[in-house]
Amino acid sequence: MWISGVKESKEGAEVVFKGVVLRKKGQYRYRVFDKTGEIWIDSDTPLTEGRAYEFRGRYKGGVVMVEEARELEEVDVSDFLPFAENPEENERRFWNVVDSVSDVRLREFLRFVFEPIWDDFRKGVAAKKYHHAYIGGLLEHTANVGEIALRVAPMYGKDGVRADLVIAGALLHDIGKVWELKLFPKFEYHEDYGKWGHIFMGASFVKEKGREFGLPEDLLLDLVHVILAHHGEYAKGSPVTPKIPEALLVHLIDNLDAQMNHVLKSDRENGG
Repeated sequence: MWISGVKESKEGAEVVFKGVVLRKKGQYRYRVFDKTGEIWIDSDTPLTEGRAYEFRGRYKGGVVMVEEARELEEVDVSDFLPFAENPEENERRFWNVVDSVSDVRLREFLRFVFEPIWDDFRKGVAAKKYHHAYIGGLLEHTANVGEIALRVAPMYGKDGVRADLVIAGALLHDIGKVWELKLFPKFEYHEDYGKWGHIFMGASFVKEKGREFGLPEDLLLDLVHVILAHHGEYAKGSPVTPKIPEALLVHLIDNLDAQMNHVLKSDRENGG
């Protein structure tokens, strides 16, 4: 039984469900969650935050009175965290965008950067709650931003916008989220890397890898600027505002996809 089902139980009904302990309140009360929601439980058995259990008890007044709590030795994170719907398709779309980069140096550099961290990147989340907040959400968001950039950037090529720089910046803009956000037991900022933020970490990582790879310095500086400026405004966390048209375009595309995911997710949750 999922927590969403537990909440629909009749008063006094016996319930059995799995949940992860989120936090403790007082001596006996705990907040637990699975991928469908959160609920309060009362347990005489001491529980550990961040651990997964199977609970048996009775539902009373919106709280589960736990009679037995068995810690799970093997945890299937799909029971507790939301996942992207089409991870394999998102991987295919991402690498197709990489292959579309006409500048051989940039195309090889993107593979040089992403391949060693691919397992972490493809499982990452794009945010704690606001947009693409599910396992694989970082990849889905990045593939979306990359595909939009692939379609939009050539429209402005006649005005001097470098399409390959826009596409590369689109794929790299959120790479710092690989380290900024932890996945389990809950999507939270990393206790250390969360202090730095994904913009700083992403820009620093790309600058370091760019010099290791031997990317031309002028191209690398512009690519790092795109990452630094992708939130668009100081008030929204950007340490700099866009100074080149490619940075402005990546900012606009990033914001478009984030806003659309947020709105569509809200509509689904509200039955729209």
